[in-house]
Amino acid sequence: MVINFLIDFMYIIKVKTMFPRVTVIILNWNGWEDTIECVESLKNIDYPNYDTIIVDNGSADNSIEKIKEYYNGKIIPQSNYFEYSNNGKPIDLNELVYENNQFNLEDVNINSITQENSSLLIKNDKNSGFTEGNNIAIRFALKYINPEYFLLLNNDTVVEKKFLNELIHVALKERDTGLLGPKIYCYNNDNVSNVVSFAGGNINLNTCQPHPLGANELDNGQFDIERKVDYVEGSCLLVKNELVSNIGFLDKEYFTYWEEIDWCIRGKNAGYNCIYVPSAKIWHKGYGSDIGANSMYYMIRNRFLFMRKNTETLQTISSLVYYFGYYFWIIFFSVTIFNRDKKKSRSLLKGTVDGIRSLN
Repeated sequence: MVINFLIDFMYIIKVKTMFPRVTVIILNWNGWEDTIECVESLKNIDYPNYDTIIVDNGSADNSIEKIKEYYNGKIIPQSNYFEYSNNGKPIDLNELVYENNQFNLEDVNINSITQENSSLLIKNDKNSGFTEGNNIAIRFALKYINPEYFLLLNNDTVVEKKFLNELIHVALKERDTGLLGPKIYCYNNDNVSNVVSFAGGNINLNTCQPHPLGANELDNGQFDIERKVDYVEGSCLLVKNELVSNIGFLDKEYFTYWEEIDWCIRGKNAGYNCIYVPSAKIWHKGYGSDIGANSMYYMIRNRFLFMRKNTETLQTISSLVYYFGYYFWIIFFSVTIFNRDKKKSRSLLKGTVDGIRSLN
């Protein structure tokens, strides 16, 4: 008895030391098919100490019912990236309602929701965007779970078996590491792709122009060096609990786009390193919760928000000169002349106007 107790105790200590608890947060907005493929790939990883929070961001389709059916083993996700296993299903899925900006905790067993390796579905009463949708789950986890790390994971991703192990391994090497991201490949419906989508990014604060590395390049090992970067992509972002406590949540003013760059730069300014980890690998479809022409609006407007929040006066001026002297016209001719997309053209103009107003 004593020997068995000691073995179990030493195993628990080893798991908590080598495999700190991670809360994985996945947003769903009218995209249940992507979500269950993502969750199933997550169920196949070899990391032993994580829990999952799915936030349904006010879906107008039957996402909630379909996600529950998957957890009950009634829907089999189709994918070329893994073999589906019915082992362990049905999976207990706890449910929690978030409405009027607060959690409804009536008739909810918090101990069941917050136990290790649990799964939780938070039903948000509206679409709060990428920023606040994730913040809802982070706030809940901070209060009731208190994991060492949060992993923001887009629902239109599929993960490799050891990706979380690799991210955590690097995260534990240096105390100053606060944000980490994997090598991201382009998802291909026909076969497992080795075309790179993202391999870390840098940003020039004198132009506010991001420089994502590796886009659409065939992976020949040229991005296999672990390194510090200015930002990692929000489609898969591991962040230390300590950093969130020190610098705060995702800035909900962005709603979607630019928020992860802002978070990484804020972390960097607070003394935390942002690390690209090539040994961690995922595949990204790249459309997620597509918001159509509105994506152009937020990408443009939020560029100005980022200027206001993260640049000094001279950097803001030079960034405005770059935007109106070069970048605006590149986008304008692309959407207006070449693609003849009136909706995106209007979004470009509206985003620019609202962005300028946001600088005041």
